Amino acid sequence: MVATLSPLLRRAAAFGGGVALTLGTLLAVPTAAQASTDYGPAAWVPASTSNYTNASRESDYNINYVVIHTIQGSYTSAINWFQNPAAQVSAHYVVSKGGAVTQMVREADVAWHAGNWTYNTQSIGIEHEGYVEQDGWYTEQMYQASAAIVRSVTSKYGIPRDRAHIIGHNEVPGATHTDPGSRWNWTYFMQLVNGTTPPSWTQTVDNTTAGRFTASANWGTSTYSAQRYGADYRYANPQAVSDAAWYKFAVPATASYRVEVWYPAVAGYNTTTPYVVVTTGGNTTVQVNQQANGGKWVTLGTFTLAAGDYNAVGVSRWTSTSGYVIADAVKLTRV
Repeated sequence: MVATLSPLLRRAAAFGGGVALTLGTLLAVPTAAQASTDYGPAAWVPASTSNYTNASRESDYNINYVVIHTIQGSYTSAINWFQNPAAQVSAHYVVSKGGAVTQMVREADVAWHAGNWTYNTQSIGIEHEGYVEQDGWYTEQMYQASAAIVRSVTSKYGIPRDRAHIIGHNEVPGATHTDPGSRWNWTYFMQLVNGTTPPSWTQTVDNTTAGRFTASANWGTSTYSAQRYGADYRYANPQAVSDAAWYKFAVPATASYRVEVWYPAVAGYNTTTPYVVVTTGGNTTVQVNQQANGGKWVTLGTFTLAAGDYNAVGVSRWTSTSGYVIADAVKLTRV
């Protein structure tokens, strides 16, 4: 994508350049009344006719590329923006963090997404919910959904399934944008596109796993809830101190990993428990409501972790919300 959609300011790259626009009020997203005729799993919500060029590809132009974008905003805001006649920007497909897909421009038409007219005419543009500079947006569901679109269009138009033809917005000649950014796992994505899989690896660390869990004496031990993972779990009062409970993992390679957590959910527990994930880009904190979704694996997101044997995930006490913070079990899975 070209810039941040929210809260209101947005830069749009149409034919070959960019223009600054201010969006005073986002349009409401209509309920999709029909499915896409180009790609069955997608809903069809058309972009404004002011935001793309009618064409008859591949008669008018050959389709030679797929361009991968990041919205710099939400799935809903992208759909809203492409429906706004003032936007002067669009993409063929929009993919959510949860794997939902909406088509907004027919594949035969030219979407305005690449910032380069030649590449606009020769490509399919796919927008992805999220922010380039933040971890956790590029989920397994998103990768799977996007790769399925790419398999469809590459088969349909004879596009080689390689990195010369499946490119990021940052790789378009003359590009001034960085999406999808360093957090986009090109290796894994291309494996999905080509039907191969990365080496499988998963590891679970419980609060009782020998040599893999550390916590100070301020963390008590409880068997109160039957939703616990294993024999027991740890708890502590929230306080603005550096006193995290840490889970140590032997991460096999620098790659993308799905981080899942298990905890019992009790009405008196904390609603904003901070989980700290040690990523290659620095520590990332994800807040979890531990009064809900207990007794099962809850996904924090997909993050790029460095290879090595180290404390990779922690549960912090540093929250202003009342109620015990809970440290039970954490699981990493390479994706």
